[in-house]
Amino acid sequence: MPLDPYDLQILQLLRGEDSRTSLTQISKKVGLTRFVVKGRVEKMFQEGVILGPTAVVNASLIGFKRTVFFEFKTNPHEPWLAKMLENANACDLLDGITGEYSLFARFRIKDDDHFGRVLKRIDEAVAKSFFKKYRAVNAIRIFKEEGVPSRSNETSLKVDEVDLKMLEILLNQTAYVKTPLPISTVKLSRLLKKFGFKISQPAVFQRLTALEKSGVILKNTIRVNWDKLGFKTIVAVRVKVNPNVYDVIARDFLAPMDEISDLYRTGEEYGLLAIARMRDVSEYNSFLLKLYDNRDVIDTYTTFLLEERKNSPSFLKEE
Repeated sequence: MPLDPYDLQILQLLRGEDSRTSLTQISKKVGLTRFVVKGRVEKMFQEGVILGPTAVVNASLIGFKRTVFFEFKTNPHEPWLAKMLENANACDLLDGITGEYSLFARFRIKDDDHFGRVLKRIDEAVAKSFFKKYRAVNAIRIFKEEGVPSRSNETSLKVDEVDLKMLEILLNQTAYVKTPLPISTVKLSRLLKKFGFKISQPAVFQRLTALEKSGVILKNTIRVNWDKLGFKTIVAVRVKVNPNVYDVIARDFLAPMDEISDLYRTGEEYGLLAIARMRDVSEYNSFLLKLYDNRDVIDTYTTFLLEERKNSPSFLKEE
């Protein structure tokens, strides 16, 4: 569907601000009636531009202490390997890529025992593959995810089974309620009761507020189909910078860039890993030139993400 400036402004508000912002508030900002805004949102949902509501969660504050990227060398005759990764709940992102490796996956890891189980499963699968080759890259620090920069003022919060189930629902809302807008606390309370948690709507609201204030929930937002928005070029860019200024470059130079949705510090020679979206190769070239405008950026190398096979925050689901 062709999107006009009103549609794009509505999408920007739903993604750029808290998507729980009322339609009335959005209507005032775009200059349309609440009824018209509601209709536009629902149409974009029906057309697959809006994929559904979700939340951006700081996984490290709820027990997932490590984020690890894996790259796998495989071939088109081994679809079962990609299928195995798609079915692994710890894997919440999987793409087909260019270059020496064929698959690019992100895993959320709780602890050493969890990592051991993940590695065992991967080793058993890769042993059956033709190339028998993969590599793992640890993310030492997360600077930005899903367009949300990390926060330095996060406080610890002890979460229980109710909080974890609530977060799992919020991350995967369209699996429970088919709506383009965030689930209400009333519906969330009813869903929790179906899973055996007897909790009132006011108690759900209080828990949500605590999760947001503590930095566990970084943002309520919507997932969109980037291809339908014209962003057809997705890249993973490794950036090598002056070792003395890695954190400064990441926090002050790269993280604020609109093109970059995710940014990590790794232990590799190219110590920053950025996932970025552009409309075409021309925009990608402009993006690279912008990187090299900073004299502390020494070198880069890029992997093009060709096929999005999985982008689902499934790590809170039971394996």
